[in-house]
Amino acid sequence: MEELDEFDYELYNYIKEYMPITLSELARIVQHSKSMIYKRIKKLEYYGLINIKNQGGISIISINDQKSPVITIGILRASEYPYILDFVKRLKDIFNHINIAVYDDAFKEAIDLSTGKIQLAMNPAISLLAINRLSKGMVHIIGGGSGGGSGIAVNPNGKDGHSTSMMSSMELCAEINKLEMPRIYSNSGSEILNKVLNGVVKYGVLWEPYLSMASKNNIMTIACELDTCCLLGANVSIRDKYEKITKVFSETISTFKMTNLEGYADLIRMPLDLVKQSVKSYIFFEEPDKNYLKRNLLNIRNVVLPYNIVEQSVIV
Repeated sequence: MEELDEFDYELYNYIKEYMPITLSELARIVQHSKSMIYKRIKKLEYYGLINIKNQGGISIISINDQKSPVITIGILRASEYPYILDFVKRLKDIFNHINIAVYDDAFKEAIDLSTGKIQLAMNPAISLLAINRLSKGMVHIIGGGSGGGSGIAVNPNGKDGHSTSMMSSMELCAEINKLEMPRIYSNSGSEILNKVLNGVVKYGVLWEPYLSMASKNNIMTIACELDTCCLLGANVSIRDKYEKITKVFSETISTFKMTNLEGYADLIRMPLDLVKQSVKSYIFFEEPDKNYLKRNLLNIRNVVLPYNIVEQSVIV
């Protein structure tokens, strides 16, 4: 039987959310033919992840609670996590099936983590702190991560203002450096970069490899010098496994060697030469630096609730 792919994991999550569910209902929700969905659920059944019961000619599908859980770990499209494939391999001692979801928007990833759509995530510290509060403790930081690898791209001919991603390390960089307003939000690194290249803004706060892409286009860059960027976040649904996951992550970081950048570049769909070059600007650490986060708490608060939040929120 062929290995599970991203769509199989998505289907599993739908079944988990709506179970017990019929084949017809599942096909309607995911907007695919019943024949196609039937082949997929048979694959999930083969791996022991779901149960299919036939009642009066109707297939009733539910999750197999006796099986170790399927989990999804989210990462951002960045040069920041070259260790992720090694981490996933080690996690297989804890979970039977692990999917990797690649995001372009850090806060969207944090929201998915809080709702349990994904169970682990390499996500900006500021996003994890904010979503812990907003979700009333559904998300925790359980491991270290990385720092560095970010900067400000400057187009002197661009219009006033800067572009960044919302409630992220990049917005924290913009806040610390007091970049000129207005602040224009973008949903991906490529969107921020294009705004700078096209002169929509004068400044763009970027992470790697987008910062290197800016340099290749003769755009001046200034390092953000963020000691902490992304950390390992977890959904409370796997709290009983926090200690094991933290230990595995620490072992991964302490022993990791950049020997499989080809696989990683393919995962995030970025050119290998660009990943090899830009990954060098990151530092990796086993545990989060609480003191660093506390020192930056005022700036973090200003990002979570910026000066113009009233104007943005109140429309009467």
